[in-house]
Amino acid sequence: MRRIIVNADDFGLCNDVTQGILDAHLNEQVSSTTLMVNMQATEQAVEIAHSHPRLGVGLHFNLTEGRPLTSVPSLVDESGQFLLRGELLRRCLRRAIDPGDIRREFEAQLTRIHEHGIVPTHIDSHQHVHMAPWVFRAMAPVLDSQVSRMRLVRPPRRPKGSLSSPISSVRNTSMSMAARRIQHRFAGATNDRLVSLHLLPANRGWTSTDYEAVVSQTEPSDLVEVMVHPFSPGSDLEEMYQNDPIREIRLEFARQCWEEHRLLTSVDDPPFGRDRYHLVSWSEA
Repeated sequence: MRRIIVNADDFGLCNDVTQGILDAHLNEQVSSTTLMVNMQATEQAVEIAHSHPRLGVGLHFNLTEGRPLTSVPSLVDESGQFLLRGELLRRCLRRAIDPGDIRREFEAQLTRIHEHGIVPTHIDSHQHVHMAPWVFRAMAPVLDSQVSRMRLVRPPRRPKGSLSSPISSVRNTSMSMAARRIQHRFAGATNDRLVSLHLLPANRGWTSTDYEAVVSQTEPSDLVEVMVHPFSPGSDLEEMYQNDPIREIRLEFARQCWEEHRLLTSVDDPPFGRDRYHLVSWSEA
């Protein structure tokens, strides 16, 4: 039986996302999640975490959504909101980001999750920002002293046929190179591979068997994390992004998350059946 981690990102982003993660966990299809400590549903997520101790909870380090916990002038726009991911990376390239701002905010978010009574099982980040070299270098001193497990974005070695595209191949190569550099620097435990339905072509429908297809791209000995984003349909996300400059992109992603929620909450055809998979959290892996 294959041991895998099924981790739901964005715990605490909003009520509908947080409920969607709980739904999938109660259906025994999510074993781990990562908490955003600066968002509107953080408190709801913390209550759920304490009520469901079998759900492993890590930190979803966030530099691109909502407001920071600290004063970090180089990371925010004129309204005090975090920069969009593209702008953050552009400023990093121009060396217009203060590494001290990243480090302080990372420390503050780690402190906040502990203040909520949660010892994080591991860390990852919103939109994979920790994989950017400039961001990782700023985080490194804190990682060395406070973090023992971290997600690396490492796509499968041997993608198969229709599951890859030229764009995704370039992205996968870039992420794999970044992961190798980070692994040389980070002394803690990491996953061997990261897979997700969101890496499949966006213009095709998803089925439960697609999860098995992406997991099968990895080696049997690999520690695999399956990244999921279940979202229980509601009005929260639309209201949250009402005036967002990339609203349509966000809502299209939300549509995919609704579909993933449907698959992960299926009673008749759950993708991670007990006869094939043993789901574990990061602390159990």
